[in-house]
Amino acid sequence: MAPSTSVPNPQTRKAPAGEDAGHREPPLLQVQNLVVRYPVWGGILRHKVAEVRAVDGVSFDVLPGETLGLVGESGCGKTTIAKAIINILRDTVPGVVVNGRIEFASEQGVVNLVDLSRRRMRPLRREIQMIFQDPFSSLNPRLTVGEIIARPLVVHTSLTAAQRRERVAEL
Repeated sequence: MAPSTSVPNPQTRKAPAGEDAGHREPPLLQVQNLVVRYPVWGGILRHKVAEVRAVDGVSFDVLPGETLGLVGESGCGKTTIAKAIINILRDTVPGVVVNGRIEFASEQGVVNLVDLSRRRMRPLRREIQMIFQDPFSSLNPRLTVGEIIARPLVVHTSLTAAQRRERVAEL
């Protein structure tokens, strides 16, 4: 087994619970002990010589009506956590290892996203999406904010234009 590198972060802390924490609903998203390791390739034959723990033991819940913001300095794992949640790391990074549980309360019931195949993940894409941290490359300046928010509704739902406008106004 290749050596693993983990950088401890003493500034990580548990966020305080909301005011109505005593009336807790089941989480929409529950991440438990998420670990993501990237391979380090080397040698003449390009074999795995080490691995880097980009995410090490991250856990959190997102309840109905809550918004989660991942904040931190460059390279701390924000994007890696988001990519693990939407299950695109295995498709984009050869040799990456994702462990832990990422449970999502979808319209079909609670599913563990870590083990889903690309085919089984496809129907969930309309419920889980990522907004990239660089707005200049992810947001089209020729569209209004409302049009940008409505785009997934056009692609993934059969809502009418009026229903989409109503939903965008809610968001």
